Amino acid sequence: RPHGIGVEPSTLVGKKLSRVHRSRTHPCITLHCADGSAFQLLVVGYDPHHRGVPKVLESDSPVLNPRGAAQSAHADLGLTITHAASITLSDKAFQALPGPTSGANAGGLEGLAKVGKQREDRWTQRHAAFALKFEQEQGWHCVWATMAEYDQGGPERCVFRNYADVYLDSLHPPTPTPTSAPADRTSHGSIHAQAATQHPDSAANPKPHGRGG
Repeated sequence: RPHGIGVEPSTLVGKKLSRVHRSRTHPCITLHCADGSAFQLLVVGYDPHHRGVPKVLESDSPVLNPRGAAQSAHADLGLTITHAASITLSDKAFQALPGPTSGANAGGLEGLAKVGKQREDRWTQRHAAFALKFEQEQGWHCVWATMAEYDQGGPERCVFRNYADVYLDSLHPPTPTPTSAPADRTSHGSIHAQAATQHPDSAANPKPHGRGG
């Protein structure tokens, strides 16, 4: 686990992945399992109230990077997880450095070419990613986090790109398996249920866990 936070990836081994949901607002991917449990892939240090440099979860997997609500929210994947791990990747990060301004404001393609040759500082960044393997498919399915800033004058030109660590956290536990209650306790449970029905406002709203949607 990166920085010792979240839960061990091995917690997922043996579970059947049923749905994957990607948040449209935050760098968060939620994994729903057939036993009712759910887990989230999150970015270390991300604060929804102070987001800083924009962060994005990326993946080369069509399973972990669903396209469209139909695939993410309603599909029953039925994939059994055989391996789950936090892995370390090495990628090239860079930051654009202030360069000569002569010709930067020139019109036409000549000006664009000179701006494109701006100097860059590059380095190798090691970062924690998350990987899964399924019984029904070959190969690993990986998720990693990028952080990037773009030139205010043109969103197509990236001036800073780096990587952040990804970790797994538990959203909610498996659904409890129903068990037969003793006869003398069943009546009390019914009374409590009726009381809750008569006073719906007496129950506190459950506090949401994690981020998503």
